[in-house]
Amino acid sequence: MGSSIKLNHRLYNDVLYSIMDEKDSLDYIKNVSKDDVPKSIWKEHGKTTEDWARYAHENNLWYPTTVYRNDLPYAYISNGSEYVEVYFLDERMFEYIYMAYKKIDAEKLFLTKIYVRSYGNKVDKPLADLEKDINIVFSQKGGLNVRERTFLREERLKVLEENKEAAHPVNVSQNWKKKPKYGEYEELLDYESIIKPGDLLRGIDTSLLNPPTDENSNLENEKKDNHWQLPPGWKKN
Repeated sequence: MGSSIKLNHRLYNDVLYSIMDEKDSLDYIKNVSKDDVPKSIWKEHGKTTEDWARYAHENNLWYPTTVYRNDLPYAYISNGSEYVEVYFLDERMFEYIYMAYKKIDAEKLFLTKIYVRSYGNKVDKPLADLEKDINIVFSQKGGLNVRERTFLREERLKVLEENKEAAHPVNVSQNWKKKPKYGEYEELLDYESIIKPGDLLRGIDTSLLNPPTDENSNLENEKKDNHWQLPPGWKKN
């Protein structure tokens, strides 16, 4: 990885919004993994978080990875037996992009989910500070569903929700990735080439999940913008 990018296998704490130290991370990994491996394996491969990560990677077991850019936490990767999940972290250690890759076989991954969040930078709790989130779900056959929620925080919280689905299969060729070798996660971290602003739904015929039923209504005028856009301020790093 590049000179400004470093990684270790310490755990991201999504309650305290911090990276756990080596000892606490190793204790957590041991507790989670104790039912998956015999004590003799843990004794040999559980001396450090890196030892465990190398063994787990080769044996399709869960292990965490924290990625640093310019010495600051940048992303957290949860590499499990069925999914590789990537969480991008902003300067407050809030998750603002989430990407889930399903392990199809020993060599291939498929990007099934993307969540993108934008915050108001007013409150120190993610859910209380959330202004908008976009959830995108893909199928291997080209199915696409998008849910966008906007949170209006006035006297009472108001949530505006819009759901769309592709009326025809979309091109999901960019969703397929090779399973990375240990420590080589660059392609999974290059989200800008995967979720280019405005390009995901370009040219795709989308429709509301519950479209207007009035036969006299002009459906073309009723349709929302089909070009999915990342929310303002999405590029946090």
